[in-house]
This record gives sequence, structure tokens and C-alpha cells, in this order.
Amino acid sequence: MKGRQQNFGMKKTLLAIALLLSTAGVSHAMSELLSLSQQPVWPTSSKPDGSLVYNVTSVGRGGAGLLEVTLTAGAMPPGVVVTFSPSVLRFTGNQLTAQTATMTVSSPGGLMVPLDCYPFTITGTSQRQSITITNTVLYSLFDVANRLPTLYLDLLTGDGLRVRGLGASDATYDIQATTDVANPVWISLGPSTADANGRFTFFTNKLPGNSARFYRAVGKE
Repeated sequence: MKGRQQNFGMKKTLLAIALLLSTAGVSHAMSELLSLSQQPVWPTSSKPDGSLVYNVTSVGRGGAGLLEVTLTAGAMPPGVVVTFSPSVLRFTGNQLTAQTATMTVSSPGGLMVPLDCYPFTITGTSQRQSITITNTVLYSLFDVANRLPTLYLDLLTGDGLRVRGLGASDATYDIQATTDVANPVWISLGPSTADANGRFTFFTNKLPGNSARFYRAVGKE
């Protein structure tokens, strides 16, 4: 009888240890910061306001406890001020989750800085790790100052249409449209001024039905 009690007690002990290890494996799975990326936001109005805006996206996976990621920027040109909203991203749960903060870059006197020409850094720091990304410099200051415009079209809700352009730094463009590219008669829709990186935006309405319209940006002196 005593031997049975000892065997039973040992089984209970082994079962308790197994449950403890299993629970520990789940509860102590570490939260992770998996990636960090940035994307410039072109002016939300047709005229830049002196600030440059980027979306900074963090991807995290929750585990034991709360994962908090603090965002900071470095290697910026002298004099600029960088703010993040929010400055701390919080992840919970065990699923892959992406969260985005807005990074606003301002400079004294409202003078815009061509950030595309500088390899600035953005760092996401959590309790146990950090990831730093560096802005890829694609253009020199000369390129940005003299770049010919390229247009992109975005359909908005309703009849709205957004014309996004990438051209020369601080240049003002006349946005024109025509319905016939074979024998074009270009009609001026209005001006749009680029930011220091050459990005500009213009809002208009698309034509009713399935009518096609073509757009171009002409530099203004």
C-alpha cells in the first residue's frame, strides 16, 4: 500500500513539473521587434507647409508582457527638429502586428531640407533589442534641384483624383490636362509647388463616366 502511495505521489510530482514547464514555455515567449521601415508622405495639400512628413512602420510580435518600441532619429542635417507621433508604439498579444507613427521634420524659419539627399537614421528601441534603418540616398542635391517631373495618379473616394509629382526642389508647376493626346489641347488646372525633396500634390476631379483625361506638369518660371 505504501509503495502505491509513493508511485502515485511521484506521478503527481512529474505531472506538476510537466505542466510547469509547459506553462513557462508559453508565458515566457519573448516579444520581438521584427522590422522597421519608413516611407515619405507627399504633401497632403497642394502646397508644402515647411515640414517634411514620413510614415515609420514597426512590425512586432507579442509574447510575455508588453512590447514597447521607442522611436528616435539621428544623423539629421544641422538645425532640424524631429518629432514622432506617437513616439512609443505598443504591441500586445501573440500575433504579428504592424503599427505606424508619423515622423515630422521641421527646420528653423520654415526652410525645408532635402532629406532625400542625407543618409539619416531611424531607430526603434524595445526593452531587449533595437533596429536602426538608414535612409537610402538616391539623388544628389544637384539631381533634386534639376529633376524633370514625373506624375502619379491616385483615385480618391467619390470623384476625387490626386495628382502626385516628383520633380525639382521647391519648383512650382502648372498642372495641365487634355482628353486627346494625339491632338492635345492642354488646359491649365492650377499650380502646385514642390517641397525640398521635389514632391508635390494637386487635387482635382475625374471626368464623369469612362471619359479619359491625361495630365502633365509644366515648370513655371
